[in-house]
Amino acid sequence: MITGDCPGTIVADFETLIDFVASGVRSTGKYHLLPMARLNELDERMTTPLRPKLQRPQQRSFPHLNGLYLLLRATQIGVPGGQGKTSGKLILDPFMCEQWAQFNPTEKYCNLLEAWLRVSSWQSIGGHGSGWASGPTMLARDVWNDIPKEGRHFSKKQQGDKGILNSEQRAATLALLELFGFMTVERVEPSEGRGWTIAKIDHTRFGDEVLTMIVVGYEALYFSQKQSDLDFGAWQEALQPIFPQWVNNLKFPEPEFRDGIYYFKVSLGKPWRRIAIAADCSLDELAQCIISAFDFDGDHLYTFRIPQADGTTLSVEHSYVRDADLHTDEIAVGYLDLEIGQSMPFVYDFGANWVFTVKLEQVKPPDPEISLPIIVESHGKAPAEYDDEW
Repeated sequence: MITGDCPGTIVADFETLIDFVASGVRSTGKYHLLPMARLNELDERMTTPLRPKLQRPQQRSFPHLNGLYLLLRATQIGVPGGQGKTSGKLILDPFMCEQWAQFNPTEKYCNLLEAWLRVSSWQSIGGHGSGWASGPTMLARDVWNDIPKEGRHFSKKQQGDKGILNSEQRAATLALLELFGFMTVERVEPSEGRGWTIAKIDHTRFGDEVLTMIVVGYEALYFSQKQSDLDFGAWQEALQPIFPQWVNNLKFPEPEFRDGIYYFKVSLGKPWRRIAIAADCSLDELAQCIISAFDFDGDHLYTFRIPQADGTTLSVEHSYVRDADLHTDEIAVGYLDLEIGQSMPFVYDFGANWVFTVKLEQVKPPDPEISLPIIVESHGKAPAEYDDEW
């Protein structure tokens, strides 16, 4: 039976984070992290506050908050709103919150488990590595395997070293292992200038049973093959015998088409072009217009890297890229989930690596006179695509 504080405090502490964001929270930097000025306040609301003794603690100084934030973005219950230093903020998505509110504790626990080990990406907190092989799942396996079955004690000298907490991602992983009840972590009060200080780590039988299924042996193959499913519940069939009250799952909203004429400012260093394009035009048509606007010959592959609501980046590739998840001729401009003022990189020629900044300036009402992308304004001479030697 799952409760708010058993087998771990993940559900209770995650809902504390939701309540915190609901009260109104500014975000910092391009990853929309939690505001430094309020981290100690949020930490005190946790079931077991960390209370690091640091002069200017950042989000990564609170591994449990960092892990919870990772889940907040992976579930898309918390999403960014606004851009930059003045308008950047974290907000709650009403569609996702309404689903969450209907769940029983088991459904909340299991959806958070999938959010962590199947859906999340370190990109959400500014890290690297995603997917089954290099993402949170395998790091959870590694940290779990680093602790012997009889547990591990840390001497006072070892407590003074970073040790198992030698990276932001490993620290967040251990914190989540504790929050989910997969491990118990005995801590000591940190000394001045120190953060999370660990005296002992132990396995739990519950954690060993669940993690053995997910990351060890034959069963793990089933879980790894379920990485491509977009919505939650991919692991429900395998885990429901353990969690019989797991019935409902989070479902992401369907993409919405926003009609109109999109105006993009496309920059390549100082030179820039303003392009107008109808919502029903494809990203491939936008790519061709960008290439033409800068007098490139268009003989190379390209990709758009589109920021997503969960803090990750979606790569939409040239149609000749065979292993792409999505091609530029398969998505219309009107399905881009970009706010006014938000940018996406356009990378042309993977060898030369020309990186254009494509900034959405405005969306005007539909105009029957604009059916194909057009160059509205042009400033600066474009660089030569090839040097003289070429």
